[in-house]
Amino acid sequence: MKPTMPSLRPSWPAFAEPLLRHDMLPQLLRYAFVSGLALTLDFSVFLGLNGLIGHPTFSGVCGYAAGIVLHYVLSRRFVFDVRRSPKAAHRLFVEFVASGIVGLLATAGVIALATGLFGVAPVAAKLLAAAASFIGVFLIRRTVVFA
Repeated sequence: MKPTMPSLRPSWPAFAEPLLRHDMLPQLLRYAFVSGLALTLDFSVFLGLNGLIGHPTFSGVCGYAAGIVLHYVLSRRFVFDVRRSPKAAHRLFVEFVASGIVGLLATAGVIALATGLFGVAPVAAKLLAAAASFIGVFLIRRTVVFA
């Protein structure tokens, strides 16, 4: 019997599978656009507040919080079909905000670690935090909040 070669195809963690479905691409693109708008507000608040008080972690948290509000409004309207969700509107809002809080904590943690422990510039730390938060929060919102 001839030995079989292991597959070279990457194995994806189960939580990443929704991102790999082709029918998700239009939704992911809309989510990315909405996220870009929210991130613009987020960064504006971050830069303005950090310029005033010089505290990157606090400024990052405030920017992220402003972005959550804008993201919720735009996500309901353009990204997710809330009419198909069996959840009550107040539950949907609470879960959306909770997923945003997860992203907020990740943002604060990444910025604090990057700037405090590794000496990364605040803007670079914020970019890293935004990328990590985008991926994690999209997965939560797609598979839990609006599921």
